[in-house]
Amino acid sequence: MSTFVVVPGAWDTPATMEPLIDPLESAGHAVIVVDLPCEDADATLERYAGAMRVALPDDLADVVLVGYSFGGFTAARIAVEHPGLPVVYVAAWIPRPGASVLDIFMGGDPFADADEDAGIAAFGGLIVSAGPGRCALNVDQYVAAADPAERDAVRAYLERTQRPQGIAALRQPWHGDLPASVRRTYILTTADTLVPPELQRTMAASVDAEIVEIATGHGPFREQPQRLAELLVAATR
Repeated sequence: MSTFVVVPGAWDTPATMEPLIDPLESAGHAVIVVDLPCEDADATLERYAGAMRVALPDDLADVVLVGYSFGGFTAARIAVEHPGLPVVYVAAWIPRPGASVLDIFMGGDPFADADEDAGIAAFGGLIVSAGPGRCALNVDQYVAAADPAERDAVRAYLERTQRPQGIAALRQPWHGDLPASVRRTYILTTADTLVPPELQRTMAASVDAEIVEIATGHGPFREQPQRLAELLVAATR
């Protein structure tokens, strides 16, 4: 059986992944969800990688690295250090040498002029300020975009699982190699409006990852946790 070490995305607390834990543990697997220093305005990608190193078990024999969304950057860094470990990217941003996640997502750094208000405004309402050097998801906008029948549940979930995110890590360019893990899988979310499916396909190809699809938006662990668990397990075979 495997130990899945899961890296959440930007703004995510470990509670974001709670719906995924029971399906994996019920199938006999272990799950470790990494608690990244998201709320620290000055935290770097190296600090994020350090949090994942601490979370890794001493025995790596059955470990599978899982990076979700911005967690793809952290999972990729650890995958470079441990090329013998399989890695699964879930709707993930995969690093590009010399580029930050903002460069890949927005085509540039909206905070480059040191004007945080202008940088946040460039997201078109997706995020709001959470104090100097930090931003937060605009929960109201995400709820408004949800199915009306699910809006109360979506709001409760987001308010319980999200937290402020340091901007510095989002701005930090990737330096170094890309992972060449022994096995690379990309779980592509086909109804994703945040990370477009074609961009996911391009990023998966950049690390020669096998692509499997799940018919969800950007939150497959909430929308289809059982199916996502099945795809994660299949990626280890």
